[in-house]
Amino acid sequence: MTSLIVSQTTGFSMTLIIGCILFLLDIAFGCPPGWTTFNTSCYHLSIEEESWVDSMKMCEIHGAYLVHINSASEDTFITNQMITNGVKELWLGGSDWNVEGVWVWEPEGDLFQYSNFDHDEPDNYGDDENCVRKEQSAHYRWNDKPCDHRYSYICETSNKVGNPALG
Repeated sequence: MTSLIVSQTTGFSMTLIIGCILFLLDIAFGCPPGWTTFNTSCYHLSIEEESWVDSMKMCEIHGAYLVHINSASEDTFITNQMITNGVKELWLGGSDWNVEGVWVWEPEGDLFQYSNFDHDEPDNYGDDENCVRKEQSAHYRWNDKPCDHRYSYICETSNKVGNPALG
């Protein structure tokens, strides 16, 4: 009877130890808790609504940046995150406030290599639209909007190991 109890306790202890090791490996080599992995990046969608600048600051506080969408597959991933979280409008990390019509990912200033603007967008309506929003009403395409409007946002940071994750 004693050996059965020791065996069950040892088995439970080993399961607990293995579980803890896997959890710590995920933290050390993957995305932080509350973040989602896609390819080589980690993403966190905030349903809180902020201006574009305040969204950028919130991402920076967490060692990240407003999302840079560089492919159709990443764009689809972001769309799915919006749908899953019930978000209709979302700030992206793009702007043209330095040079009108020249769209870059902030804060690095990298030119867009991929974009998914809605028809007749960007249009700089009212000469005051310098930040990029992704919106459900435009079939999840992009639109330029005034940067002081308040929307949800999604932060991106690189996966600690940079290994593509299944997603």
